[in-house]
Parts: sequence; structure tokens; C-alpha cells
Amino acid sequence: MKWADFKRELDSSPGVRENFERHYPYHDVSLALGGVRADLDMTQTEFGQLVGVPQSTVARLESGQQNPSVGMLQRIAKASGTRLVIEFKPPKREHRRAKRPETGTSATVEPTRPRRVAASGRTR
Repeated sequence: MKWADFKRELDSSPGVRENFERHYPYHDVSLALGGVRADLDMTQTEFGQLVGVPQSTVARLESGQQNPSVGMLQRIAKASGTRLVIEFKPPKREHRRAKRPETGTSATVEPTRPRRVAASGRTR
């Protein structure tokens, strides 16, 4: 199956993406790696030769079955002429509308952020 066909299937079939994400914990990285290789129009073997790894390593990385190290990601970025960017983003916030009991008007209620608790039991 070609990368474009796989991505189209992930996006078009209900539940396929959720199932993929549940079974492959490194799905964000694997999808990005497959995209880089597809943009270069290379086979897994060709891409492996470019990076200096066997085709089987490329297959495991793209399928989400292998956790790539940061060093491996840097190597892939350098070999493919791309830039490695690692981000930590907060989860999407869902706003819900709640009624204020005293006035009956609507107010936006946002989820609270987790607070760190020190060993003494005091919050920071």
C-alpha cells in the first residue's frame, strides 16, 4: 500500500485512525516519518540507505512498532534535509456552557489545570 493510500484510509474510514493510535503509541512520529519518505518519493529501502539503517528499521519506525531515539530522529532529519521540531502542546480544551444558579445566565467553565503537590502535602 502506498503512503498516500494509507493516509487517505486513516482519514476517511470511521474508527480507523483511533484504532491505529490505540495500537501504535508512537503514531505521530510514525506518520511524520512516512510523510517525509513519501515527500522524497523513496521506497523504504532507499530511505534506509539514505539514513544508514536497514529497510526493516524504516518499516518498524513507520508502523509505530519501534520507538525512535532523538538521535535517530536527528539523523533522519539531517539525511532528508528537514528540520526536527519536538513540541509539547497542552491538550485541546473543551469549553462547556454552565448556568449560574444565582442569575440563570451562561458562563464559560474551563477545565482546571492539575496542581503539583509537594511531599509535605502543600500545593504549589
